[in-house]
Amino acid sequence: MNRRQMLRAALAPALLVGLGTACSEPQPDTGSVDVVDPGKIPPTPAPSPTPSLPAGPLTGAPVSAAPLAGRQAVAVPLRVSPSTTPAGLDAADLVYAEFAESDTLHLTAVFHSRDAKKIGPVAEIRPVDIRSVGVLHPVVGYAGGPTGFLTQFEKSGLAGVTPDDGDAIDDGYTSTAALLKAAPKGGQPPTPPLDHATDGAALAARDLVPATELSVTVSGGPPMVWRYDQQKSLWVGKVGTATVTAASVIVLTMEYRTLDVRNPSPRSLPSANVFGEGAVVAVSGPSSAKGRWRKPGQGMVCTLADSGGDLLHPQPGNAWVVYAPTTAKVTVK
Repeated sequence: MNRRQMLRAALAPALLVGLGTACSEPQPDTGSVDVVDPGKIPPTPAPSPTPSLPAGPLTGAPVSAAPLAGRQAVAVPLRVSPSTTPAGLDAADLVYAEFAESDTLHLTAVFHSRDAKKIGPVAEIRPVDIRSVGVLHPVVGYAGGPTGFLTQFEKSGLAGVTPDDGDAIDDGYTSTAALLKAAPKGGQPPTPPLDHATDGAALAARDLVPATELSVTVSGGPPMVWRYDQQKSLWVGKVGTATVTAASVIVLTMEYRTLDVRNPSPRSLPSANVFGEGAVVAVSGPSSAKGRWRKPGQGMVCTLADSGGDLLHPQPGNAWVVYAPTTAKVTVK
């Protein structure tokens, strides 16, 4: 081998190394960064589910804050004439309506899931208030009443607040906050009075019909007409001069009797007999159903069943329960 051949043989490995380095991808300088195998990257943790809020016992709908579900209810009787502008009804979860004397309504408004800053005008206590809300365990704000009615209230075991008890009722009006503050400690939440629909269940298992209007006509009483607002999915009516809405309106037909009271002033009052049983007509959502109601006594919930005996399931939301005399005309269109 001559000198030129010996030099070529010595340079060949160096050229191969140089060419290999020149043709390969430049390697990044990772420094102190840890390189992780993509196959071992832990999955992104799923977001924690939003805690579901409990349903209000009077509405069947989730409350705005969990503590509300466990607090005591507030009940207030109101007397409403065609010229009265009642306050607070828009916040009531449940309203019972009795046809009273002189073209008026005696309402029992029950508040639980929402607060009302002004409720009134507060009326006297009547037997219908005691018999309607006894199972709900509310504190009742009322403006006195005939001696016999006051005795019935005392025997009922319900907590009561009157204008004589501090300033919870002032100039005929009150609020949920004022009544709860004045109530005895240890009040319990209400028993659910209705079997509300869940998962989109229908109002009734049978004889369900579409409905857009409900009217209750009573001789000598104020007209009561409810119409369905499809956009809001609510029934809209008028009480006094106020427009009111409800997810459900339930009409219970029952006997009325006349009560003669002596103290503090002699007079005769119509009174709905809410214990017993009778016909029921209910509207909820765009539907109506008929059936029977039954309430054996003070401590019992009023059950509502369709024509086959299965429970009615009003849609979640506030409700009005109308006590219609047997002579009333109840019409659904």
